[in-house]
Amino acid sequence: MEESARVRRNLLTRSLLLALLPPLSVAAQDASQATPDTRELDAVTVTGSRIKRSEVEGPSPVQIISADQIKKEGFVTVYDMLSTLTQATGTVEADSQWGSHTPNASPLNLRNLGPNRSLLLVNGRRVADYPLPYGGQTNFANYGNIPSAAVERIEVLSGGASAIYGSDAIAGVINVILKQGYQGDQVRVRGGTSTEGGRDTWDLSWAGGKTGERWSLTYALQYQKREPLFGRDREQMDDGSDAPRPSWLEEQVAHGGVFRPSVGLGLIDVNTGLRQTPPAGACDQFNGEYSLASRVTYNPDRNTSTDTGQLCGLSADYANYLLQSGSENMSGYLYGTWDFSDTVQGWVSVGVNKSIATWGTDSPSYVADANNLGYYYDAGRDQALMPVRVFTPREVGGYDALRNLNDELSWDVSAGLKGSFADGRFNWEASAGRSRYTVHERVRVIDQARADEYFLGPELGVTADGESIRSLNEQRWWNPVSVEDYNSFARSSINEAYSWSNQAQFTIDGELFQGWAGPISFAGVLEYAHQAYRLNPDPLANVAYLVQNVDRGGGERTRYSGGLEFRIPLLKSLTATLAGRYDRYGDYKTYSDLPLDIGSASDNTWNVGLEWRPLSNLLLRGTYATSFHAPDMHYVLGQPSTSQQTTRDLRRCIETGAYANNTCTAENLDIWYVHDNIRRGTPDLESETGDSWSAGFVWDATDNLSFTADYYVIKVENMIRDLDSTYILESEAGCATGRNVDGTSWLNPGGADFCNTILSRVHRGDDGKIDSIDVGPINLARKQVRGIDLSLRYRLQTDSWGDFQFGVNYTNALSTKEQIFRTDPMPEKRDEDVRTKLRGSVQWQKGNWNASVYGDRVGTVRGVRYDGCRPFADGYVPDMGQNCYDSNPANPTYGQSTEAYFGRIGPFITWNANVGYRITDGMRVNLYVNNLTNATSWNHKDPYKYDYDFGPTRLLSSVGREWSMEYVFDF
Repeated sequence: MEESARVRRNLLTRSLLLALLPPLSVAAQDASQATPDTRELDAVTVTGSRIKRSEVEGPSPVQIISADQIKKEGFVTVYDMLSTLTQATGTVEADSQWGSHTPNASPLNLRNLGPNRSLLLVNGRRVADYPLPYGGQTNFANYGNIPSAAVERIEVLSGGASAIYGSDAIAGVINVILKQGYQGDQVRVRGGTSTEGGRDTWDLSWAGGKTGERWSLTYALQYQKREPLFGRDREQMDDGSDAPRPSWLEEQVAHGGVFRPSVGLGLIDVNTGLRQTPPAGACDQFNGEYSLASRVTYNPDRNTSTDTGQLCGLSADYANYLLQSGSENMSGYLYGTWDFSDTVQGWVSVGVNKSIATWGTDSPSYVADANNLGYYYDAGRDQALMPVRVFTPREVGGYDALRNLNDELSWDVSAGLKGSFADGRFNWEASAGRSRYTVHERVRVIDQARADEYFLGPELGVTADGESIRSLNEQRWWNPVSVEDYNSFARSSINEAYSWSNQAQFTIDGELFQGWAGPISFAGVLEYAHQAYRLNPDPLANVAYLVQNVDRGGGERTRYSGGLEFRIPLLKSLTATLAGRYDRYGDYKTYSDLPLDIGSASDNTWNVGLEWRPLSNLLLRGTYATSFHAPDMHYVLGQPSTSQQTTRDLRRCIETGAYANNTCTAENLDIWYVHDNIRRGTPDLESETGDSWSAGFVWDATDNLSFTADYYVIKVENMIRDLDSTYILESEAGCATGRNVDGTSWLNPGGADFCNTILSRVHRGDDGKIDSIDVGPINLARKQVRGIDLSLRYRLQTDSWGDFQFGVNYTNALSTKEQIFRTDPMPEKRDEDVRTKLRGSVQWQKGNWNASVYGDRVGTVRGVRYDGCRPFADGYVPDMGQNCYDSNPANPTYGQSTEAYFGRIGPFITWNANVGYRITDGMRVNLYVNNLTNATSWNHKDPYKYDYDFGPTRLLSSVGREWSMEYVFDF
């Protein structure tokens, strides 16, 4: 047998073999550890190529994580593990983030290129996108609905792979391989909680399989439940007073601070900004959830404090704010095969996941908005008033009534035939499938008109300024609302969204002929796909107060693809791979009545790879690949969605001379006012394109020790970015006046075409004020990342102490550069993001005992005031543009300077540990402790982050230490 067909029994190869080859049973896996030191490896397909090969490692680095590794490192869900990948250097929306668009979805951000620039495959096939757009902008895949009980292994390819898999594979590919050909049955029961309180978790699963002479059946059922976590569950962050308070803030805090109480029950004079004193005893009627308090605000720019009166302030500002969303998931998986002959096999796969998620940002709120002015004119008090009220849990019917719900269902059905011909020389497979994802989102809202009617009564007239004249019902306003009365103006907004994908695929691979240095192999693929999505917001969103994320859009498109791949031995020790692919997107259809004119677009991609094995235990490898990302459907087919924003009109600020007169302030209503932001899709978007290359080595230093090192570079051109209103207004002012708001000359980043685009997005009325701004996506940016990935695997076998396995992965993002426009500079932005990630584990087994310790480290990140100025002792913050010098003669610190601040937060280190004991051959028990050191966002607070939840929530959760017990039964 040739050396290339044999695999040396080192640690890396052995673990990959166990992950790649279908398990027969747990016992069979244990028995496999006693095989000889050399074994023949059947040809298998590894992510990154459709050509089956004997060697586990190829030209592109692929990390393989087995289901057993996921469990031993303490993770319950697939996403929990994937989020710790060192390649996932980008962060994603946190559950506690205000305005989070996807509270029950779990995206992944490989190489910090965005969740929509990596590809999720399940058993090598695409799945339906999550229906709701990430950040209200892009389509993406949800890694949170993959049942861990059904997973056999996960293969992670980092880098461009569009020549193999098509669109989206710019940053990498995550291929989740589910169990097939499984024998036996296993039931796992796991339950636990947090040592800080709350966040109870349950996990119950049953996985098994049967085989016959010509058939096999693999199945898995799983139930998971995680309770949500709210601010009231963590006293360290349930109130504005929990914000970090360094010594320089003591004076500010002493006279009321800027933190609390900011919300509650109040009545504000619109003309003076003063709160009207509540009636005596009014605040005491709310079961301790309100208390009478003065609201003092501090203006750091002017170094002044203002007493704005009294209100019934919430006892804990953020008690009902969400920290971690909760969910109840039920999933099922079925995979069956039938051998029609020795060379033809049929298969069918069915997967279903049902998820009910509980989430919420805060308590329901009401602000009078008669005539859309945000206030009303009170007939009894003869003044313009703004009533502001946050409803308490008792008023709405308890804590459960505060929660929003997502009811989600995703399913995937596929079937196919596969076989071989020419005496097994060629393999083929034909398959078709359909996947669908549906979301029903129930959001509790306040019906604005009904609430106005309840508290303010009917409209009595209209003032000359267009103000609605009402008469506040003082009895209703200053007393608790009954649940029945609350339900008379409260509503549930039911938003619906769905996505689906139909696809068919034919693949063929095999050896074409014998070359001069070995067999020349090839693989070919033909694909067809038809995909769709639709967002149906509740019409109530148009009449409710504080409804977030009202996204609209929907449509369909088709894709036709074809690709070829070749593997060519150039020498006995040198092999080349070549691949090319053609993708065509077209046949767009919109679900709206708006006209649509989108032509088809095609993309060609290719890659080349080299594998050189100068020694039997050393592989030198390198790849170059082109890639692309077709415009997300919501980028193209998004329908107009309107939101309101209060902003500063920079163009008028310059043209009227308001800046020069120092009147370009919030008090100047000709400069600061409300306008509409209208977001819509851009039909003529082009595909993003990219290229990447990597070079590295795999070295099996000894039979038990392996190293890998790979250097990577990924470039993305023509990136699609949403132009936000702030950037548009700044650019409009520059295009119209040639100046910045500070009087300096403005530099045009894109010439006349750029200004034409910007000016066309700002719509002004006859009075010169902004009516609306068209925000939305355009092709404009480019980005480049480069770094290094390292890994180490070591196994130590002893007679007295048992067997040990060590694994370490490390990624260093050496560079991140981004350019918005071609004429812009492309500065280094590495320090703005996560720079390094490290993960490692130690596993031990002796007899019936086993134990594991897992740890990960995320490097430091910038504090929120990075590249700003430190405050003076009284809290005044000078301008960084003036080198932290106080140039205001009215300040006591006039003429003095502070230091620039370049503080970073972190690093963030998390440890998991578990120990297990096999009671009998069919019964085991495991004890897990995750986050041993209780690393949380609330014990890593940013000293300058005063808003909720005060810490790096995208990097650390608020849950804290968790423990759980697990029972495993094999039968």
